[in-house]
Amino acid sequence: MKHIPFILIFTTVYLSINYYLFIKGYSALPDKTSYRFVYTAVFLFLAIQFPLTRILLLTHTPFLSKIVFTLVGIWLALMLYGFLIALGIDLIPLADYFFHFLPDAMPHKFKLFLLFLSTVFCLFLVGNINAKRIKINTLDLTIAKKSNLQQLKIALVSDIHFGVLVDVEAIREMMEKIKQENPDILLIAGDFIDEGITTERLNEIIPLFQQFEPKYGKIAVLGNHEYINDVKKSKQIYNQLGITLLIDSVLTVQNTFSIAGRDDRFNSLGSKQQRKPLEDLLKDADFGLPLVLLDHQPMQIEETARFPIDLQLSGHTHHGQLFPLNLFTSAIFTKSWGYTKINDTHFYISSGFGTWGPRMRLGSSAEVVVVNLEMK
Repeated sequence: MKHIPFILIFTTVYLSINYYLFIKGYSALPDKTSYRFVYTAVFLFLAIQFPLTRILLLTHTPFLSKIVFTLVGIWLALMLYGFLIALGIDLIPLADYFFHFLPDAMPHKFKLFLLFLSTVFCLFLVGNINAKRIKINTLDLTIAKKSNLQQLKIALVSDIHFGVLVDVEAIREMMEKIKQENPDILLIAGDFIDEGITTERLNEIIPLFQQFEPKYGKIAVLGNHEYINDVKKSKQIYNQLGITLLIDSVLTVQNTFSIAGRDDRFNSLGSKQQRKPLEDLLKDADFGLPLVLLDHQPMQIEETARFPIDLQLSGHTHHGQLFPLNLFTSAIFTKSWGYTKINDTHFYISSGFGTWGPRMRLGSSAEVVVVNLEMK
């Protein structure tokens, strides 16, 4: 029942944009030609792929699912940039009504339509290549706390979205990048798990994680997608991978530093409980030790800065994933991506490793973050 409002809103937006794009494209094609018939057939074929994915996920057909999910990614990208371009094309004549600066474009509508398709296709290719290029972003920080541990090297990944499109090969490449950095600890800031994880795929990545044993372990928190995609199964997968899951709990590692892990804000989808207030979560924490907070969604980070937390690591935003959506995430979150500091607390918001929807990134990068902490 809790999904119904979201489903209704998403369906309304999806159908509205599809209708708008269909009318714009149809009217741009020559009348009484086969172009309009072919266009209608192709448009409807692509538009139904998204609801088709819901059915395929129930049938457990990995190969076909990957084909359809790829088509869905292309279509969602086409919808986003098609809508923005078509809207711009509609607004230009409005300006021309007042200023009269445009020549008659009617004879060139078909050429404009082909140019539009070519532009979106090129954007998809560039975005797809960019999504698979993994950047290693390094952050050197100093914490004004004494500890038996003078330095700590953290590898951080978030928003992996392992499933249909972010596949075993992507995970293998990610783990190779992390191993090359030789971190003391691996932290995962949620949304590791997404749709379409088969037993076969899971069995292939289990050795990749079990054979990687950093000195202080592998620790994760839940993200919203773990709750959306069955939180009970998500917890089992983390356990199979040998990853310690912190759900509103604090773990002190060898009396040298502490990791606090917050439950995700979506936890009400999986239970009736609300996540603990930060004050309750930290009531027994030893603030004399370096303290790192893992919280998937970087909402209200100013609240974190009221506590003696040294470092918060988050993800969730993807930094919009596709331009110009990063403008919206920058408006919604205090920090959409990267480093900031409030009071004495350091923050890093990762743009994530994987993708949701289109397997593409424009205006953001896939990253593994290495944080070198020095305690003084």
